[in-house]
Amino acid sequence: MTIKGDRATDTDHRNAKPDLQSQVRLLLKEKLPEYMVPSAFVLMETMPLTPNGKIDRRALPAPSQDRPALTEALILPRTTLEQQLAQLWSQVLEIQPIGIYDNFFDLGGHSLLVAKMVSQAEEAFQVNLPLSCFFATPTVAGLAQAIQLAQCPNSAPKTLDYSDLQADAILDAAIFPEVPFVDSIEAPQNILLTGATGFLGAFLLDELLQKTQANIYCLIRCASLEVGQQKLRRNLQRYSLLQAAACRDRVIPVLGDLSQPLLGLNPQQFRQLAAQIDVIYHNGAFVNLIYPYAPLRDANVFGTQEILRLASQVKVKPVHFVSTLDVFHSAHYDQRESLLEQDDFTRYAGPEGGYAQSKWVAERLVIAAHERGIPTSIYRPGMIIGHSQTGSSNTQDFVSRFIKGLIQLESAPRLELQMNLTPVDYVSQAIVHLSTQNTAWGKAFHLSNPHALSLEQLVAQIKSRGYALQTLPYDQWHRALLALEMDQENALSPFAASLVWKNDGKLPHALEVLSLGRVNCQSAIAELAQTAIRCPSLDTSLIDIYLSYFRHSGFLDNSKPCQVMDMTKKVKSLVGTV
Repeated sequence: MTIKGDRATDTDHRNAKPDLQSQVRLLLKEKLPEYMVPSAFVLMETMPLTPNGKIDRRALPAPSQDRPALTEALILPRTTLEQQLAQLWSQVLEIQPIGIYDNFFDLGGHSLLVAKMVSQAEEAFQVNLPLSCFFATPTVAGLAQAIQLAQCPNSAPKTLDYSDLQADAILDAAIFPEVPFVDSIEAPQNILLTGATGFLGAFLLDELLQKTQANIYCLIRCASLEVGQQKLRRNLQRYSLLQAAACRDRVIPVLGDLSQPLLGLNPQQFRQLAAQIDVIYHNGAFVNLIYPYAPLRDANVFGTQEILRLASQVKVKPVHFVSTLDVFHSAHYDQRESLLEQDDFTRYAGPEGGYAQSKWVAERLVIAAHERGIPTSIYRPGMIIGHSQTGSSNTQDFVSRFIKGLIQLESAPRLELQMNLTPVDYVSQAIVHLSTQNTAWGKAFHLSNPHALSLEQLVAQIKSRGYALQTLPYDQWHRALLALEMDQENALSPFAASLVWKNDGKLPHALEVLSLGRVNCQSAIAELAQTAIRCPSLDTSLIDIYLSYFRHSGFLDNSKPCQVMDMTKKVKSLVGTV
């Protein structure tokens, strides 16, 4: 990224000044997803122009690959292992030199690069490395120690266990209604919504604006109210929710942070918000299917606890909590024929995967709050996909990346996979309607698509749009993906480790998320029976809507049939003739 400045010296042309670079990075973190924040900046006095007055991109200086200015002193590798890891980091981050105590994220690393770096480290050193060991100490020295421990059979690093989750699932004793809950026949005047700048959050905000007359207070992590308004408006416009964007007088940003005590507010602000709000829709979360539990804990677990603290103060406010069907990703449920909405999963060990574990613990806090007199309801969506009419999608979610990755690789795995994909408009409409029914309190609702889509149908529909896809045995397809990761960017590369087929006979975790075919959602369907809210069937016309959106939005621009490089010969050379 290139930025324009008032003054620049010759030495500025390779790296922006450290303080300015930090300021720009902080600003961009408020506006962009983590993986889109540049790791390097170039400060220029003027932009080079072509004779036609346009920016001359070829004349722009390349960002420096030098190590940015950090607070840590540069300590060079001391051992062969540290030298190999530092070289790997340099390749992944495109920065050198690397100090053994340099923080991966301070060097410009992000979650997508974490998966790539750990996967390459596992291959290079022939070890299994849980991501949690890296997040505990994201440095070359820390990773070297984790590798040494993994290489010693009797010294494996401690992993998260059920007792850790149990400890976090105990609701703070101070969270107790100050006065008993009194139900009101009046419609709520002020609603708090978390996660409004996310994908589902945008549609929930739109639905609440349409179905209520309330002011919607949106908790947002940003620098000012003006920035917060802009952030909300851009998010609504991104998904073509223009009517909601026009209702900005009813949308009020609250500058805060789910991962901080009291939601990042001071005690007076927290108390004032507690007095103002009538009902809470807690949809906000740190959603990352790659990260382990620890880095998700503050926002997803402690953030939920602070929401419940807010609900208990001054006047009791009902809390509608958006969870996930991932809470059932536990060995206990492997043999269950059906996953029921009112299943008591609190008696069993937590699920696999950091995100699922964080929502499992958060659900237990919500259940505990209900037992103390705070009305709550829980909504568990499955894998959410784009709007069923407009196709507007979160192109950075796993489903979108899965489709793009198949197209880029020009191949698909041969699997009998029944996918459970639920349009976002059904989920948002169902949550808002169910939340207005007093019968919802104390219940959980599964918002899942009763109509499954097979991988075979998806592949056939992609091919009908002119894309060349061959079907490979799973292990050959996955090896092709891993090999391409080294020299060609693929939308599925960050999930390569989650797509490894283990020896337990279960689907890889990333695909298991798509395949919750045993979900029972009868309570939700019964409550919605008297409305016009129905989940659309995953037929060819609906899939075509999403593919058209991907093309028209530019998401598949680099993967058009005429532009995709011919990978057939390369795949055959990697996995053998099929």
